[in-house]
Amino acid sequence: MFKKIFFVTALLLASLLSAKPVVIASIAPVGYLAKAVGGDKIEVQSLAKGDVHSFEPKPNDMKAVAKASLFIAAGLEFEEAWIPRFKASAKNLVVVQSDAKIAKLKEEHSGHDEEHGEHETKDDKHSGHSAKDKHADHEAKDKHSEHAKHDEKHEAHEEHDEEHEAHADPHVWLNPVLAITMARNISDALIAMDKANKDFYLKNFQKLMNDLLAFDESAKNELAGLKNRKFVVYHPAWGYFAEHYDLEQISIERNGKEPKIDEMASTVKMIKDENIKVIFADPNRSQKSAQVLASQTGAKVELLDPLGYNLLENLKIAVRAIKDANSPK
Repeated sequence: MFKKIFFVTALLLASLLSAKPVVIASIAPVGYLAKAVGGDKIEVQSLAKGDVHSFEPKPNDMKAVAKASLFIAAGLEFEEAWIPRFKASAKNLVVVQSDAKIAKLKEEHSGHDEEHGEHETKDDKHSGHSAKDKHADHEAKDKHSEHAKHDEKHEAHEEHDEEHEAHADPHVWLNPVLAITMARNISDALIAMDKANKDFYLKNFQKLMNDLLAFDESAKNELAGLKNRKFVVYHPAWGYFAEHYDLEQISIERNGKEPKIDEMASTVKMIKDENIKVIFADPNRSQKSAQVLASQTGAKVELLDPLGYNLLENLKIAVRAIKDANSPK
């Protein structure tokens, strides 16, 4: 009997010792970055799915957070209200802002009546840290120093005034260079949590960075020859992507709401005038207005998901879709 109790206790202890740290990512693409860096050393769960603007955690979400060691935030509105509650339910929870050190675009609210490239800090097109690392280990491994030149320019912009932050566009992960900054922030947090596996995390970060930079070069080449550089979306999630590739995002949604009748009429005219052939809808949101506009203009509706888990593949899909939509048939 004693041997049996000892054996069961030993198994339980071994199980506890071998348990992987639980990492909760605010959204799926951030979960992808975390898993790419953390590999099999961590267990990653993504929290918000669907329309993150109206997200509220369910009881099962709260249970998952209570067991987590790390919460990776992405600068989303719902996080402001819920992170204090997450911390209250998980006393040892560490919160990392994956979007730290990234200067934000203003969120588009008024469709094609606003310039898509209006920036809170306009002196640097790429914004944020790009691909430079203050961590000595990262610097030694970073072969793409040309992407590192943007870091120092934005040190003065780390603190934004509250009015601007309230309207900041959170979709930074859709720019691959900014996604590298997010991955680096995640890597630093994992190393701080688990120093024994530092080299493992650094190696995985390096691979992810190289994959994203390779994609970025390919995407620039694919999109370089487009004469029509405008694309129409329902929800203005692709501002960082558009800015990075010198495209113009035109939004149907106005101030987070369905457009009014007069706004729809002006959008119909613009689509016809600009010879727009594709309207990109968001699978996480209503597609009604996109379908109405398509029926009135002869354009077709296609889906682009800003919250898809596999970020790298999702960016490739976006490049192909926008290139096809704007190429002569």
